[in-house]
Amino acid sequence: MVGVKNNRRAQYTQQVIQDTVLSLLENKRISNITVTEVCKIADINRTTYYRYYDDIFQCVDTIETEFLNSIEIDQNMSPTEAISLLLNAFYERRKLSNLVFIEGKTKVLDKMQSAMSGRKPDVANDLGGYQEVYVMLGMQGILKKWVKDGMPQTPDELTKIIVKIFFASNLQDLRKQLDV
Repeated sequence: MVGVKNNRRAQYTQQVIQDTVLSLLENKRISNITVTEVCKIADINRTTYYRYYDDIFQCVDTIETEFLNSIEIDQNMSPTEAISLLLNAFYERRKLSNLVFIEGKTKVLDKMQSAMSGRKPDVANDLGGYQEVYVMLGMQGILKKWVKDGMPQTPDELTKIIVKIFFASNLQDLRKQLDV
């Protein structure tokens, strides 16, 4: 069934293209990856590439979308459970972890933020959303460090680290010194 868009051969070709792009992301920025380079490594011609994707960014977007759609975050989950679920998904598909380094072009970190939204206790209405931004950027930094270091902790260990950092019980002495 050559004419069918989602036949096995088409799915295989798309997977080869996606795997090639993910491999290239290990050593290159997305803006430095070319369709020609992907085609050469994947051993396909450019026409085949353009049958499925308009450019490298669309390919990465498709990879992200498929990955994020595979993660089911139940609205009844606690923030800790949601974080653990996302970290486990990354841990199981390590090549996808390079997506967190695509500044401003990735939805993966946005997914983490939406997992936390609506679940936080209503304790800081007067902070104008700054606390949420602070927490999310901190989480992004932790995730990037974890990926860059080669994921030395298990997802459960990292979840505990994140929770410990966000509750910052070890910083209470500093707060007293600052007189805040």
